[in-house]
Amino acid sequence: MMVILERTRPLVPCLPAVLLALALPSSTAAQAVAPAASLPEAPGVEVLVERALARAPSLAAQGERLEAARIALRAADALPDPMIEAEYQAFNFPRYTIGDDPMSMAGMSLRQGLLGGGRRGARRAIATAEASLRSAERQLAATSLATEVRVLYARLYAIDREQAVLSDAAQILRLLESTVTARYAAGASDQASLLRVQLERTRLGQRQADLQAERSIVQAALNRLLDEPPDAVIGAVSALPPPVLPEGVPETLPDQASRLAPEVVVRQREADAAAQQVAAARAELKPSWSVGGGVYWQGGTDRTVNLNVGIELPFWKKRKQQPLLEAAEGERRAASLDLAATAIEVRSRAASLLVEYTNALQQVGRYRDGLLPQSSAALDATRSSYLAGQGDFVSVLDEFRRWIDLRAELAAREADRYAAQARLAALVTDPRGRDGTL
Repeated sequence: MMVILERTRPLVPCLPAVLLALALPSSTAAQAVAPAASLPEAPGVEVLVERALARAPSLAAQGERLEAARIALRAADALPDPMIEAEYQAFNFPRYTIGDDPMSMAGMSLRQGLLGGGRRGARRAIATAEASLRSAERQLAATSLATEVRVLYARLYAIDREQAVLSDAAQILRLLESTVTARYAAGASDQASLLRVQLERTRLGQRQADLQAERSIVQAALNRLLDEPPDAVIGAVSALPPPVLPEGVPETLPDQASRLAPEVVVRQREADAAAQQVAAARAELKPSWSVGGGVYWQGGTDRTVNLNVGIELPFWKKRKQQPLLEAAEGERRAASLDLAATAIEVRSRAASLLVEYTNALQQVGRYRDGLLPQSSAALDATRSSYLAGQGDFVSVLDEFRRWIDLRAELAAREADRYAAQARLAALVTDPRGRDGTL
């Protein structure tokens, strides 16, 4: 496995540092993150993935279909049931002539149809291909489920980080309001500045309410995957796992995905099953065989034993089987084209996800190394100018909004990075993030 690790840095300035920056002329805001105080810590994402895989009814249904296909495989190459016949043969009927005439007798015979001409192997191959297809479909369902859990978990992280930023911002605004109120009382500021602070606090409240509603929606969606009540509490997500890409150079991922993605595997299994149907249709063109025998009583101690071999006369084979063979050939060609189309689509999707992942990874670095410290410095500078009477309060609010937005954007970028990584990994690994099968 190739592991890409990033240096972890705090997300938003801690409140004491921000308050000190507002009170002292030359302070620089530090960066820190505090999880949402009102919620416990959420379980790790892999814990939720395991829970979803264990509980999902849809995945259990796929497992039942797989088990049914495996059970059916045991009967795929069974011979048809034999036919037993009772026979009474009388010469000069209705007179009873058994014992008087060698043509009169009574007995039992048994006939067994055979699956010759490759029929038995073809039926076993079809059942095997069907079980393999069911297994691939279950793998696809499990991978899709695990990926959806990881993507929703990333969205919860972005929401919770933004809520933490807004919580700290609300405290900063309270101090700003106190400062502006004091300056207004001293005649050093106008009423408009005080009203702007109050308006900003209302806007923060609106933004927090929207986030809370969005969190409830995402939580309900995640609980559906976990087979939990929609309002079951999922704790605050304060961190995401470090990015982990599957083994291999990232640039080779699109080609790997075009061969290994669960969707491609399902299409390949469908193509294999269609090919087996063609082989079975060809085998049906060959004549069928049967063997049989019987014992007949002719009266007294006389016995007659009869052994026979039968072969089907293929008078109507072409009329009955040739259209079925042509239809099976058409299905095989369609399955091959579906496989090619899916491989192309998956390769394109993997290439796009790789671009999204790489861009998000780079942008997270830009936010942490550049935009966040720069916005803190700009907020410090505009606040110092305002306190010194050389700047206006509108500039302070503009920098304050930028300070909030950049930290919320960083959380969203981190969520995008993890979601892209999860979708990429789903194309070449199993639902639990390991190479191999479920």
